[in-house]
Amino acid sequence: MWGEFIGNAPVVARLRELIASGSGARTLVLAGPQSVGKIRLATLFGLALNCQAPPRPGDACGLCASCRRALPLGQVAALTEAALEHRAAEVKTNPREVAPLRVALHPAIWLYPPDGDFFSLPQARHAIHQSQLQPDRGATWTLILSELDQARWTTQAALLKTLEEPPPRAALVVLARNPLALLPTVRSRALVLRLEEVPAREIEAALQARGHAPPAAALAARLAQGRPGAALKLDLDTYRQARAQALGLLAACLRASPEADTVFRLSESFRSSKEKFETMVEILYSVLQDIIYLQSSFSEAVRNVDCVAELTQLAQRLPPPRLADAVGGLDQLQSAARRNAFRPLALANWGLGLGGDAASRR
Repeated sequence: MWGEFIGNAPVVARLRELIASGSGARTLVLAGPQSVGKIRLATLFGLALNCQAPPRPGDACGLCASCRRALPLGQVAALTEAALEHRAAEVKTNPREVAPLRVALHPAIWLYPPDGDFFSLPQARHAIHQSQLQPDRGATWTLILSELDQARWTTQAALLKTLEEPPPRAALVVLARNPLALLPTVRSRALVLRLEEVPAREIEAALQARGHAPPAAALAARLAQGRPGAALKLDLDTYRQARAQALGLLAACLRASPEADTVFRLSESFRSSKEKFETMVEILYSVLQDIIYLQSSFSEAVRNVDCVAELTQLAQRLPPPRLADAVGGLDQLQSAARRNAFRPLALANWGLGLGGDAASRR
C-alpha cells in the first residue's frame, strides 16, 4: 500500500523502518506544504501499524481484515464534509465540547481536521480521551492531528503530556505546514519528518500509472506545483474552462481600446460564487507568472504548457513594468475581496487598470 504514495521516498522508508523495528517513535510530526500528502501518509502509517498479515515488516497487505476496514483514501475530503454537516446538526442540541469534529478513516485511525480556522481545544481533549481507550482486537490507535501548527498555544499545550507519553497502544501523528509554528515543547516530544514538494516528473509518472493520458498528466503535474494531492484532485476540464475565461479577460483588457462593457460582463460571471472568484484569481496569478517566465526566456518553468501560444501573445502586449503593476493589483484585489468588496467590480477595475494595449506605450 505504500506504493500508493507519490514522492518523498526517504520519509516513507523511515516510517516503514519505525514500524518494522517495533520500538520507534509513537509521536510524529509530518511537516510540509498543503496537499503534499500528509493525511494520506499518516493514514498509510496507521494501516501498516494495524496490518494483520504484513508481506514484509513495516508494510501493509491491503487484504487482511484490518486493511479491508479502511475507507478509501480518496474520500477524505468528502468524509470531512460529511463530518462537518453531522457536527453542525449535533451542536444545535449539544455544546461544541460534546461534538468535536473528527473523522473515522478506519476503526483504529481517527482524523481531526481543522474545526473552522484551526484545530480546537475540544478536539485535543477528544484525542487525549480516545488515546486512552483500549482499541479493539489488540489494534493500535493512530490519531491524526491536522494543522496543529495553526492551533492556539493553549490547545497545543493541552496535548503535551499525551504527546510525550502516548498510551502503549496509541500513536499520535501531528500534521503541520510550518513545524516552527508548533510549540518547542511539542517539537521536542516528537520525531519531525519533513515532506518536500515533489518534482513534476514524479507526479507526471504517477498520474500516467493511474491511467491519465500523457498530455493531461504533464499539465496536471505542472499545475500542482509539487503537491501530488492537488494533481490528483484537479479537474482539468473545469480548470481549462476557467482559464479560458481568465485569458479572455486579459485579452479584452489589453486591447488598444478596451470595451468596459465586455470587461464588466466577464467580471460579472464571478458574482455568485466566492470559490469561483478565488479560483479565477489563482489562475490569473498562474498566467501572469507564466508570462514572466516567457519574458525571462525561462520557458521550461511555464505551468500552462498547453497554451504557450496564447501566453506568448499576451507577453508581447504586457511589458515588464505593466506586468509588475498587474501582479501588485491582484494582491490588492485579494485584499479587497477579504474586506467584502464587491468582487465583480473589483475584478473589472483591476482589468481596466491594465490600461489597454501596453505595447503602444513603449
